[in-house]
Amino acid sequence: MRGTSIVVAAVLFLSTATSAGSATASSTSQRSAAKPAAVPGQLLFTRTASGDVQTIYAASGRAERRLSVPGLYCCLVRVSPDHRRILVMPGGDIPLPLTGGTIDLRGAHFARLRLVDATLNLVPQAWSPDGSRIAFEGWDFDDPSRGGVYTARACDGGDLVRVSTRTGGYHDMPLDYSPDGRKLVFYRQVALDPGPTDIGGALWVVNVDGSDAHQITTARVRPNWWARWSPDGSRILFAAERLRATGGIWTVRPDGSRLTQLYAGSADRFPIDPVWSPDGKNIMFGLDPSNDRFTHPANALYLMRADGTHLTFVNASPDFKSQLEWWRG
Repeated sequence: MRGTSIVVAAVLFLSTATSAGSATASSTSQRSAAKPAAVPGQLLFTRTASGDVQTIYAASGRAERRLSVPGLYCCLVRVSPDHRRILVMPGGDIPLPLTGGTIDLRGAHFARLRLVDATLNLVPQAWSPDGSRIAFEGWDFDDPSRGGVYTARACDGGDLVRVSTRTGGYHDMPLDYSPDGRKLVFYRQVALDPGPTDIGGALWVVNVDGSDAHQITTARVRPNWWARWSPDGSRILFAAERLRATGGIWTVRPDGSRLTQLYAGSADRFPIDPVWSPDGKNIMFGLDPSNDRFTHPANALYLMRADGTHLTFVNASPDFKSQLEWWRG
């Protein structure tokens, strides 16, 4: 069992309006003729073509450049805190145990992450704020009791720490560290065979030593496998799971309180992959014309303020853009 399809399956478990909520329901493709807003700072994202072929792009202001050959990497784009390396998953066949690697900001010099366990698959998902550690989604094909979130030293894979336990084929996926490095937010799979409109997952927060694990979302608002901690540590940003009739963007406190909807989508405006600006004052996200990202619909990128107001068009090129990463250049 190898290849990109395995990684995807495992990781899954991967013009201005007056306000975001009052934005019109016109198709995002109609924005393609609008003048895009310049993006302050640096942005990474992927474009996906038919066959789930992904390509990494970088953007600054209104300028873009391609970083990777189509299909060479997939499923993950995270920039190191020192802004020197990008955490990625390789495309194609991957030797077992599965893991990812890093490339430089030019898209070159891939270095596979070191592993210290012969059978534990460790798919990297997030850097610690000081760059010393990486959080992984872990599982063992031969021993289902080993599933869970793990962390390890970024330099050599040593000091492997199990943070959460998820057995029986279920998965926990770490999504982001808190700014102080003391906690992780992760996505917990709650259904191995979800229904057509329910992926079956929830967001949890846990201390990096594995203590005080607690769920922060409920069935009222099911999240997708994506969440980002605000730069000030006060809120966690996430979007609705796919295949809902309408999507949305919310924030929630790390203790599960003060669930707040910032953006209410519609049947043809389904938000995905929201990220904070480096200063925490704005949010960028993809806006899809349908609710199923795996059909790779041509979509648009938008900005809004952190309170959900002032929706601003950024980019509506005729392709599917996702996996946003935004940092100060």
